[in-house]
Amino acid sequence: MKLTFKLIVAGACAMASTLCLAEVVVAAGAKSPLAGVTKAQVAEVFLGKAKTVGGNPVKPIDYVGAPKAEFWDAWLGKSSDQLKAHYAKLQFTGLGGPPKEVGSLAEAKKLAADDPSVLIFLDKAQMDGSLKVVGTP
Repeated sequence: MKLTFKLIVAGACAMASTLCLAEVVVAAGAKSPLAGVTKAQVAEVFLGKAKTVGGNPVKPIDYVGAPKAEFWDAWLGKSSDQLKAHYAKLQFTGLGGPPKEVGSLAEAKKLAADDPSVLIFLDKAQMDGSLKVVGTP
């Protein structure tokens, strides 16, 4: 019976992916001074338009396996193609580029825990004691 239920849920998620989307939050290390970061501030940082929030330096970090589509939609209001064009323009003009990408969520969490200026995004279910939520959409 339990296996049947799991298969039904998995099928429902596959057919109606909007029901199973990650709740993406923005997080920093537990000891970071960052708190109450707004959606607009997050967009400015991850779009390469701001290097500080509330007077605190910030470094956006991306990682392999991140819930990118959900983050881009909920936080930046941009599609993958729009972001590629935006970052290409930044690189062409010498004003920056996309956030640094690391190899895994574990690596991104470690960077955030070690550096109070690092901001990452992740599924809220993946939070742990090394991080604190500093923004929700």
